[in-house]
Amino acid sequence: MKKIYFLFLTLISTLFYSQVFQTIPIIENGPRDKRIKLVIMGDGFTDSELDVLTQQATNVANYLFSKPPYSMYKNYFNVYLVKVVSPESGVKHPGTATDEQHVNPAVPISNPNTALDVSFDHGGIHRCIYTNDINKVGQVLSTNFPDYDVALVIGNTPYHGGCGGKYPFITMHSDSYDVALHELGHTFGKLHDEYWIANQGEGPNKTNNSDPATVKWKNWIGFRGVGMHPFSENASWFRPHENCEMRYLNRSFCSVCEEALIERIHSILSPIEGYTPNNTTTVSISNQQDFVVNLILPEPNTLTSKWMLNGVEVLSSLDAITIQKNQLQDGNNTLVFNVEDKTPNVRVDGHESSHISTITWNILKNNLGIDEVNSQAIDFVVYPNPTSDVVYLDVKQNIGNKISAEVLDISGRQVINRKKLDKDEKYSLDLGKLPSQTYILKVYNDNTLLFVKKIIKK
Repeated sequence: MKKIYFLFLTLISTLFYSQVFQTIPIIENGPRDKRIKLVIMGDGFTDSELDVLTQQATNVANYLFSKPPYSMYKNYFNVYLVKVVSPESGVKHPGTATDEQHVNPAVPISNPNTALDVSFDHGGIHRCIYTNDINKVGQVLSTNFPDYDVALVIGNTPYHGGCGGKYPFITMHSDSYDVALHELGHTFGKLHDEYWIANQGEGPNKTNNSDPATVKWKNWIGFRGVGMHPFSENASWFRPHENCEMRYLNRSFCSVCEEALIERIHSILSPIEGYTPNNTTTVSISNQQDFVVNLILPEPNTLTSKWMLNGVEVLSSLDAITIQKNQLQDGNNTLVFNVEDKTPNVRVDGHESSHISTITWNILKNNLGIDEVNSQAIDFVVYPNPTSDVVYLDVKQNIGNKISAEVLDISGRQVINRKKLDKDEKYSLDLGKLPSQTYILKVYNDNTLLFVKKIIKK
């Protein structure tokens, strides 16, 4: 009998977490598959409290995108709300944390039946609210929004609290908007706290490397208040700034944290939303053909682009070019577009990774005046730069072993002959035997030049 009862409870639980809840857009800047998707859910909100949840989610999203760097890249995001309904209102508070006596005002002990089982007192810290069962959050996401990029949970309590992790959790407290900003710094940007947490170890904004010349934020030393700031609790560990959002609420992210968040945005999403012509097609070109790229622009715009026809740079606007028929040679032609974000909030000179998105149009001009146009988009990450030996090309698309590269010195003399790069070796190019100086890297897809990049050999 006990076994049957257990199976019944398991079945009921499975059915609940496979339940489809209403999902609505809070901020929608473009197609779902062309944006970073932030999904907000609530816990401890009954059916009659969903309007309260909707307003809180809207306020959180609006606050988030009023703060740099999210304000600059708000066009890159969509925000959705999954209206999770709980049987009872509130969040759990067992009252078991070691710091309960310091909580003011005191939080009542409570144990409501909620959908995601969110509770205070995790890790023995009262204000750390998190779920008692992380799988419940994952199951609701899997059923309702499986293609999310980052998710955030709002617990229905007016008391202060929050925690990062696989998913960040916040409350309805007046500080919750900024708590969301901080906790998403952990979950989305992989940032560490800049107040002392002994067991966090190395992070983008925390290190035990005391050498300013080699520290991971060396490019920012001496700018915007960035330096080597030891933790008073352990002077062998350092943070980059003394007044960052990852240390205090209601601040701004320091330049090092801001850079890490922008890099995270770049790693998820290309700035290219679409382009035309965009498929293998036959077009009749009487005198000219327009090529247009739909770009997702930062605010202010920091994207720069280059257009090359048959390997020669041609004048154009940022996102469009008109090719005249008489510019094309008989037979095969290639038009290449590449775009890169030159934001000053990522220190490109000497910065480790460069994100470059490319489009190639192959244009066949024949004697009948009918031109076949086909296209291909490829996104690259070039790293590390500077390098002591190997440069890697992280290619996001599966294009096999069609990538080749050559290296020239600053005078234009070829120092590494053009060679095909092996996908199984992460498209690597060994500069280890070259003298320390600046070089020019040229990257090709088959015989088409895609982009040119300066590389510093240490």
